[in-house]
Amino acid sequence: MRIRSDIVRRSGALLLLFAAVFLLCACARGGTAAEEEAGDFFRGVDDMGTEIVLHEKPQRIVSLNLGTDEILLALAPPEQIAALSSYVDDAGLSCMAEAAKAVPVKLHDKSPERVLAQHPDLVLTTDSVPKELVASMRDLGLTVFVSKTPKSIEAVFPRIESIGKVIGREEEAAVLTGRLHERLADVARRTEDIPETDRPIVVAFAFSGVFGRRDDLFDDMCRHAALRNGAAMAGLTKDNSISMEQVVALDPDVFLLPSWSAEGEKTEEFREKLRNDPLFKHVKAVRENRLYCVPDTYRYSASQNAVEAVYVLAKTVYPERFADEGGASAGN
Repeated sequence: MRIRSDIVRRSGALLLLFAAVFLLCACARGGTAAEEEAGDFFRGVDDMGTEIVLHEKPQRIVSLNLGTDEILLALAPPEQIAALSSYVDDAGLSCMAEAAKAVPVKLHDKSPERVLAQHPDLVLTTDSVPKELVASMRDLGLTVFVSKTPKSIEAVFPRIESIGKVIGREEEAAVLTGRLHERLADVARRTEDIPETDRPIVVAFAFSGVFGRRDDLFDDMCRHAALRNGAAMAGLTKDNSISMEQVVALDPDVFLLPSWSAEGEKTEEFREKLRNDPLFKHVKAVRENRLYCVPDTYRYSASQNAVEAVYVLAKTVYPERFADEGGASAGN
């Protein structure tokens, strides 16, 4: 019995020795495939469900859209950004035009070859870009992360978080989204006592016509700002326009004027046009001279500045509820 016990003990010791040698050999070979995958900087999917793999943290990022430009500028230092879209330089459209000056390269030509020439290790774009263009960039070996254009304020937060994760700036993204949640909570605190039926009806204009489709981002900005979007109430959608007679029938409390025009049109001229149009002379917004301008940099934003748009909208229409503060920007 004693001999058999010795044999068992020796056999156990040998097994432990063989196991240790096996582990050492595995380490020398670099580990298993699963362990190698775990060593990737990022392995996941973009908003379209395409698998994205980055072996290292991206150091040359190209952004092809204004929304991703603004998020990238808010999260990453300029040295991590290889190029932005040309729209970011337009102070009439971009809230980040000043910050964008630190990035020398701006792309007007977004062809795959022009993007490839920037030697990016990551390209950020959106679902508004043709799928064929994204496929062409991937065919050239580029790693392209496609994010969804948000249709609601709530959808802005996961967009910031997903971009923060793929570029290695999760902490910065968490700080930014925290500030934005605080901004929304502040607006809600100031306006939550206003009954739905008492909330002003606003009709926003672009220089080309009525702006603000139902169930789109601006429509949700209005909801968060305790306003009613008249264009949505009248039935404005992607496939359905509305007439000026429908606008008059709403009797809006506020007209929101455009500020940006590719053709050089002026806000003040547009204001006078509305004031002097016989069609609008009995509309409450004109009678009470509530023709306000909220910059298009906010109204068109699909970045963190969409949250800032909520604040600007609410403060513009309810200035008395914001009399205690100066209104510094949370998005920049």
